[in-house]
Formats: sequence, C-alpha cells, structure tokens
Amino acid sequence: MQSQVSTNAALTPVFENGAALTRYSASAVVPASVDFIKATGGAAGIALTLTPMIYPTGSPGSPTFLYSVYYAMKDDAAAGAVSFIDPNGAMFNGQSSYELTDQYQWAIFCWDGIGWHVLGN
Repeated sequence: MQSQVSTNAALTPVFENGAALTRYSASAVVPASVDFIKATGGAAGIALTLTPMIYPTGSPGSPTFLYSVYYAMKDDAAAGAVSFIDPNGAMFNGQSSYELTDQYQWAIFCWDGIGWHVLGN
C-alpha cells in the first residue's frame, strides 16, 4: 500500500545535486554505489533492480554493519511506473516489488539483510 503523493515537488531540490545521483529512463541494475535515484517512467514504465549490500565496519571482533539505502523519486508525469525489484526475489514491505506511479512520488529503500523496508509517499 502506498501513501499519499506529494504534489508540490518540495523534494526536487534534494535530488538535483550530489555525487551519487544517477538518472534512469530505462530499465537497469542500480549498483550499490548509487545513493540517489531520479527516474522517469515514460509511457511504458521501467524496472530498476536494486543491489542489496552489507558493509562490515569497525573491528573484526565486534563489527558494525552498514546496509544499503537508496533514495528514489519519479521525476516525470508520464503514465509509466518506475518499478523496483530485487535480483534474488527479496520482498519490499512484504510485496514482490514497489512502484512509484506519480510525479514527485518518492521512496527510501533500506536493506536489512533479508528484505527491503520502504518509507515513502
């Protein structure tokens, strides 16, 4: 279930700058090095495959783990959805995929080692 859609594009400036911002207008695999995804679904929609990663940090005896986090926004008003999938079939809040269907709709994807937690509008 998706929550209400932002209509004022207040998040657009957040997605305009940044070293790890990547724009997508066709289906692709999103590498772990990407932090911000700005996508256009076009008329037919696209599918983006997120790369789940776990980064161990700290001492080997007591490691801390950092998990993949992606920030994504659908940038166009076209009818095509931007769908997010996992290469191994992991779930997104209990669903097999997650879609952004409206312009300026956004989501944050957090990998926990088993599945994706999604926060968004």
